[in-house]
Amino acid sequence: MAHIHDLAPQVADNYAEGRRVNDQAKFPKTEVFSGFNAPCRLEGDVFDLEVDGKIPAEIDGTFYRIQPDQRFPPIFEDDIHFNGDGAVTAIRIQDGHAHFKHRYVKTDRYHHETAAGKALFGRYRNVYTDDEAVKGVIRTAANTNIVFWRGTLLAIKEDGPPFALDPVTLETIGRYDFEGQVKSPTFTAHPKFDPVTGEMICFGYEAVGNGNDASCDIVVYTIDANGKKTEECWYKSPFCGMIHDCGITQNYVILPLTPLKCSLDRLKQGGNHWAWDPNEDQWYGVVPRRNGKPEDIKWFRSDNAFHGHVASAYENEQGHIVFDLGVSDGNVFFFFPPEDTPAGTQLKRPQVETSTQRWILDPKAPNESRVKPAKIWNTSGEFSRIDDRYVTKHYNHFWQARIDGSREYYFEACGSPAGGLFNCLGHYNWNDGTEDVWWAGPRATVQEPAFIPLSSDAGEGEGWLIALINRLDVLRNDIAIFDAQKLSAGPVAVLHLPFKLKIGLHGNWVDEGERKEWEALRRKTARLGPVKPATEPLTWQPNEPRLYTEPQEIRD
Repeated sequence: MAHIHDLAPQVADNYAEGRRVNDQAKFPKTEVFSGFNAPCRLEGDVFDLEVDGKIPAEIDGTFYRIQPDQRFPPIFEDDIHFNGDGAVTAIRIQDGHAHFKHRYVKTDRYHHETAAGKALFGRYRNVYTDDEAVKGVIRTAANTNIVFWRGTLLAIKEDGPPFALDPVTLETIGRYDFEGQVKSPTFTAHPKFDPVTGEMICFGYEAVGNGNDASCDIVVYTIDANGKKTEECWYKSPFCGMIHDCGITQNYVILPLTPLKCSLDRLKQGGNHWAWDPNEDQWYGVVPRRNGKPEDIKWFRSDNAFHGHVASAYENEQGHIVFDLGVSDGNVFFFFPPEDTPAGTQLKRPQVETSTQRWILDPKAPNESRVKPAKIWNTSGEFSRIDDRYVTKHYNHFWQARIDGSREYYFEACGSPAGGLFNCLGHYNWNDGTEDVWWAGPRATVQEPAFIPLSSDAGEGEGWLIALINRLDVLRNDIAIFDAQKLSAGPVAVLHLPFKLKIGLHGNWVDEGERKEWEALRRKTARLGPVKPATEPLTWQPNEPRLYTEPQEIRD
């Protein structure tokens, strides 16, 4: 009997001219869906993970992280990682033991595609490439960040509204609109939480219409500690570009506008949502946190560059804004090339240099003032994290996933490094300029870390760092825990997963005491009661679309 692989040439490919031509459950043979990038498509639990070393007894809480993970072969063969369905991981740590739970976010997209048994949504943020059956459906995959807010988890992606999840079971509660207070079609994947006031500061860009139609509208909200919307102001950007992250100080919100541009004409022609513009400046918008008016936005400009993630921001003694973030000297999202890029050449990863840059912005400067970074630190890293108790405050410590191309890498055993060669974790100290770096070895890379405070009253940076390690040669993940200020000493504990996950995007630590406090308030008989999902469609939706059904064959 012939081996199945001997029959491969006789099996028809399910993609022709870049588009899926049948409903066979077979993913494209591209790097996005191969090796460590291959879809997981799982939900499950693992009780009491194997551990090397010793988990610190003081750690009691949950590390939540989220990953894009396509459940069905995509409509387009060149689909990208960012278009995958959101899937949330919870690593519950208590009494020196750790437990794993993993669930998909049950978005509207999830339900419609489950009913159809196939992918129905097309290119990343392009409604014109979707199946006609899902026109009017909220298409977000909710796959970029997972944050804890007033007793619930919010799974968020900047192209749509949040979805609420139970923090214990990870079951999806539903779309969340802050009890009818937030109506915009888009919502940032990076809300900021003021540790002094308890406020959430959040925003949306492309914030009118359906959120994917190239508008230049920005909305900034403040939700207070009691869950009440206290601020809402609308602004205009100079072009429709990506505003992925933000920074907050006591008095300001900073919005980095990256020169990835959206074109409605390109969308209607079935093209990419974004196209890199190498001739456009990077922009920084500054708006007041309180009592803002549309005319209050002030823009600062600098030479062309690509914004990474924000470390933090605060105001110095002169009242100027200190704003720290990663900046690259070229287009990190190479899969969104310039408009005039020849077909077939856009999938080459460019060589870009990334540094952590400190910008000093004077809120009283003239609009569109040109600025340069006050300090450039060649950390060659991304996914900056701080001790979140110091958001809005003068801070010193930050951590990153770091690329060190001088280190050995076993390409033959590991292939192309999924998500980039982030082979180190780095701890950085602004006060004295020191670096402390841990290398994952020649067969591994790291994902974004998160900081765990030693206690609520511990000093800045006292605690642990937690991060997933990608064991590329054996297709498996570990979770490593470090003393946050002694990274180079290696992990104090390594938790072993018996399988691999996908490359995640973002995650956060939630202390168990905080979770339990909110759990008590969210009981049915308690003052707040259970989290309430949205009950009304968004303003752009003509009506609530029914679940997909196969077209019925007409018979005589």
